[in-house]
Amino acid sequence: MDIGWWRDLVIVIGGVVAILIGLVVLVLVFSIYRKTNEVYERSKHVMDSIQKAACNVESFTEVASKELIKPVIEIAAIFHGLKAGLGGFFRRKE
Repeated sequence: MDIGWWRDLVIVIGGVVAILIGLVVLVLVFSIYRKTNEVYERSKHVMDSIQKAACNVESFTEVASKELIKPVIEIAAIFHGLKAGLGGFFRRKE
């Protein structure tokens, strides 16, 4: 066993170790890719849900302003006008 044989043995062992490290890195990269893809899909689902909720809130506020707030404002305006008119009619003259 001369020095050339030991050199070849070290080269072969180094090659096997490099291949094993490459496989481990490949498995880790693939695992990270799968996990980030799952997170992306979940966040996409959450964003869709938030968008639907925002649309529901928008439609609710539109209906509330048309059906609730507008009539209340009109009734308040009528009472304010009556108060101003009756206040002017029944005002004491000095």
